[in-house]
Amino acid sequence: MKIGKFKLITSDLDKIINYLVENMSFDYENHSADMSVLASEEYYFRNESTQMNMIIAKKKDSFIMLDVMGGAGGTGIFNISWGSEKGYIKTVSKVLANFSEEFEIEIIRIEETDEKPQ
Repeated sequence: MKIGKFKLITSDLDKIINYLVENMSFDYENHSADMSVLASEEYYFRNESTQMNMIIAKKKDSFIMLDVMGGAGGTGIFNISWGSEKGYIKTVSKVLANFSEEFEIEIIRIEETDEKPQ
């Protein structure tokens, strides 16, 4: 599993969530006043596996924290993800960069980690 963490210098959770929903595809959405969860499952023909992709957005004071997760890739015949988990984080990063440019909102990439299932 790959996890990317981002900090958005805005408190407008609805704006970023609406932008993500308009520019990406999600199979599951759950929203509250201070948190949203977006998830999708994607099939990768090149390695015959599916992958669970998720974004969790949490409002804190005057900013929003985003956790972007790509996981369970590479569970097909050869157990190779071909970078699909990291690729999902890269895709979300590009959407966030477009959002930042369009609305002039600063986005800080905090970290990217490799989490191994236990």
